[in-house]
Amino acid sequence: MIILALVDGSDHSLKALDYATNLLTQNNSDSNLGKDNIKSNHEVIVLNILQPLQLSKEVIHDFESTNTERKSSLNKYLKDINSAMKDAWIKKLSDLKTKYEKSGIRITTKIIKGTHSNQFVAYSIVKFAEDEKVDMITVGSVGTGGSHEKKSLGSVTRNVAEISDRPVLIVP
Repeated sequence: MIILALVDGSDHSLKALDYATNLLTQNNSDSNLGKDNIKSNHEVIVLNILQPLQLSKEVIHDFESTNTERKSSLNKYLKDINSAMKDAWIKKLSDLKTKYEKSGIRITTKIIKGTHSNQFVAYSIVKFAEDEKVDMITVGSVGTGGSHEKKSLGSVTRNVAEISDRPVLIVP
């Protein structure tokens, strides 16, 4: 079984990852370990959608009307920030992989570039799930932008559940 676990750093997404690995560990009827003590018939793909930092049109317009040196320094600053965010996620995913591989489940990590459109992010997730032929998607009920006080679904979670043709396990 292949499970896609969406991770954005929120407590809910990390609970969903825990649930996915526990589900595969508890329901594994094949106790034969493959290469490097990994249960080769089960895999969790840990996916992060990296949303690059973007500035508002007003800020961009203000910088376009200034000298090119200031505009160039802003572009370099944004590139540096986005690079640092990607590097931080590579490290976080590596740490998660190390932690969860101890359970004997094969862990793969992936980062794909997203946008600030929740519908586009959901579409990218569902397309990734189809391309990787995953059996199920696990996702936290709300992500980093959500509110847990209302106990409602986050917009990405809701959109993934609505458009996916694969089972979606939503973990509170």
